[in-house]
Amino acid sequence: MRPPRGISLSIAIACLAATALPTGALSSAAAGAPAGLADRAPALDWQPCTSESLDGFDCATLERPLDRARPRGAKVQLAVVRLPATGTPEQRIGSLFMNPGGPGGSGLEAAGLGYLLPAEVRQSFDFVTWDPRGIGASTPAITGCDAPMPARPATGTVAWQRILNARIRALSEVNRACYAANRSIIEHAGTVDVAHDLDALRAAVGDEKLTYWGISYGTMLGSTYAQLFPAKVRALVFDGNMDPQTTFAALSGGSTAPDHSIRFFLNANPQLRDPLTRVLRELDKRTLSLPDGTTYTRWDLLDVVAGNVSFLALWPKVEAAIEASDTALFGSGDDRQKALQALTDPALRSPATDSNAGVFSAILCQDFADRPTRDQMRAPLNQAVREGPLYGGTLAVDYLATCSGYAEARPDPVPRPKRYGPNVPGLITNGTHDGATPYQWAVNMSRVYRGMRMVTIASGSHGVFILAESPCVNGIVSDYLVSGDVPPLDQACPFSSPAPT
Repeated sequence: MRPPRGISLSIAIACLAATALPTGALSSAAAGAPAGLADRAPALDWQPCTSESLDGFDCATLERPLDRARPRGAKVQLAVVRLPATGTPEQRIGSLFMNPGGPGGSGLEAAGLGYLLPAEVRQSFDFVTWDPRGIGASTPAITGCDAPMPARPATGTVAWQRILNARIRALSEVNRACYAANRSIIEHAGTVDVAHDLDALRAAVGDEKLTYWGISYGTMLGSTYAQLFPAKVRALVFDGNMDPQTTFAALSGGSTAPDHSIRFFLNANPQLRDPLTRVLRELDKRTLSLPDGTTYTRWDLLDVVAGNVSFLALWPKVEAAIEASDTALFGSGDDRQKALQALTDPALRSPATDSNAGVFSAILCQDFADRPTRDQMRAPLNQAVREGPLYGGTLAVDYLATCSGYAEARPDPVPRPKRYGPNVPGLITNGTHDGATPYQWAVNMSRVYRGMRMVTIASGSHGVFILAESPCVNGIVSDYLVSGDVPPLDQACPFSSPAPT
């Protein structure tokens, strides 16, 4: 799942690069693809990318049927990039495919991860990622679906049920317009379709079996692929995990994850605990007037903290927001004026719109057909507020209201394994205090896929391979990707402090 408030994984990658560069039942959806269609995918015509942000990458386009049941009908064009392996032809194993999650995340925006891979992985694999259908540079793309931030009172007690009702109204309007403008692609942009595209990409690069690294909601894509194409799996890494048996209604259980990550952050940075506590206590009572004429509220601080705390590379930003707000409220003289000016920086403020919300809703509501009633929403919202007092209410409101306005849409649900299997090889990596996908979801993933092993790290990081800056995790995952041998036992790693910036 996406981190709260739409913080882009590509931002975390850019910051990290500055310091680190060198057998369940199948759903009926599986029946829609003609046999062997993916295996007949044409080879990709790789050309050097012209974008400066993709320097060193090759670019290609893969044409796919819009509707997999009509292979000769309308088409979509998938934008694909490759960072070639650094090793000799004898050292090269194949391609490592990566999906950054979302749903609705752009692989091209997250392509910088390829440069951060350990040397043994770089020499063994072409690193391949893509913009899934409907996303980014792939065409047609879902557009015009930006949503406003949820309306929350600047001070005082928050009536979360009222906030939810208002969010349902706001997203209903956004989602109805989004669906009307993008219906043809939305109804064929769910994760089941993306899994079929991934199999076509596997065939197009010439790999007999898939080697895959999925982050966040990318683990749901990986699980879907494993359910649909178990015989075509070489190695899977599920990183920052979804619960493969979840329902739409159960997703709101992830609303407390930011509070878990914030707690881990404060344990690792105890000097910030008292400042954050006193700032939030004060901002509950009053707002701040900034030099540019805007008003700074508790949500400006909480959106920044919750949206960045689960990426170790962005911890300095969290620290800066806490320290600046503390000085602006309780400092004096020039220091206070500098802090007030610092808080005018948009990077330290709540964004005006949530640019990923519309695409997130469009795909999530394709993947899950169940819809809780408003009465059924009350209990999970109250639980999220109780167990996640800092940010649980904000995220629960978004989760519960996500599919508002999609009554006309025809979902194409992801396959949900009833019990176990298939017995595919892989690693399930997760932080104990993941700020977007709770650790329990990783445990549930491991219960379904008994042939996989867990790699647990004491961390609040969302996604831990490379992103947690852990030599222990990186070594285990790298060894597995290269050898293809699943460790005999689950593994555990200690916390690694982020590199200084």
